[in-house]
Amino acid sequence: MPRERHQEPHLEQTKRGVWFIRPWVDVIKAGKLTRVKKTITVGAMGKREAQAKAREFMSTINRADYVITSQINVGRFLNEYSTMHVDRLAASTRGKYKSHLKNHIRPAFADLMLCDLEPLVVQQWLDAKATQGENGEDGLSWSTRTDIRNILSSVFTKAIEWGMWKDKNPIERVHVGRKRAAREKRKLTDEQTRQLLAAQPYDVRVACSVCLFCTLRVSEVFGLQEKHLDFASNTILVRQRYYRGDLDETKNDNSRRDVPMGYLAADLKLLCKGDPERFVFQIETHPAWGKKTAICRDDRDLNQHFLRPAAKELGFYWKGFGWHALRREAVTAFNAALGVTQTIKMSGHGTVDMSGHYTLADQVAQDGAVRARQETIMGKQGRK
Repeated sequence: MPRERHQEPHLEQTKRGVWFIRPWVDVIKAGKLTRVKKTITVGAMGKREAQAKAREFMSTINRADYVITSQINVGRFLNEYSTMHVDRLAASTRGKYKSHLKNHIRPAFADLMLCDLEPLVVQQWLDAKATQGENGEDGLSWSTRTDIRNILSSVFTKAIEWGMWKDKNPIERVHVGRKRAAREKRKLTDEQTRQLLAAQPYDVRVACSVCLFCTLRVSEVFGLQEKHLDFASNTILVRQRYYRGDLDETKNDNSRRDVPMGYLAADLKLLCKGDPERFVFQIETHPAWGKKTAICRDDRDLNQHFLRPAAKELGFYWKGFGWHALRREAVTAFNAALGVTQTIKMSGHGTVDMSGHYTLADQVAQDGAVRARQETIMGKQGRK
């Protein structure tokens, strides 16, 4: 362990007015402790503010344990991070984290130290991920790069919580750039919605209706057991979710909610067999070898064999259309009818921003509002 030091490096300024300091920092090279000068940017601000911020930086660097905690191997720390944090996440989130750690983060940073992941290094790496590769493959989308950036931020957040990183989270100063949606988001017309539902078998149609009219996520739909349907109060009790073979709790505390089933009560009752532990939706598909019937509860397969073919045949398919589009329709409709606050509670969203993100552009409603405003000012068309 290096000894405590009390450096007060001179505050310097670039021609562009950016303040910086160059303190001596202990580093480990070839297993030995050595000391090198490191340039640390303070920022563009007034001198007094820069002095205060420089002292804050130095209070961290002068600590005896700074060199030890800042030079933990990233690969070894990711092993702890996966065991202590990722494995405790919900199935869908856990799968995404493990995929990005394996395919992107580990190959790039596993051999480095935590202190090597400076904002500029990570920023340049993420920017490069957005461009086309040498073999012609497409760059990563804005959403994927945002997920990777957030996972890296989570890595440092956990390192701080566990006492293994003594500085601020450097990923807070990394930005993905202007948002660009990878997939188109459209709103179905009422007639298209009716056509889509009419094209589905009965059990698939009821599952779609629960997403479309009750705001449930597809994982929450397939997580419903008969005990979660309260016909006395006409509500659906959202208490768990089923995601591609993994039965787990809801996504978050806000997702645990009671939602009115409205006129779907009769259809849902028909799907029940009187067993409280039985899953409500067990979609029959083409029989497998040696079986009279086959049961599917995987959203990908059901989207491939039911929703997507129907949308293509009806002429309103777009890339990315599926179960999620139905939930977006529900959030959009209820935001207009109930307002944001009630829609957040009904849909299980955690923030207003998330509810806004799910809301689609309703051209019909917008056109009506425009005409109403025009009539208020100018009168109806044709009226003098």
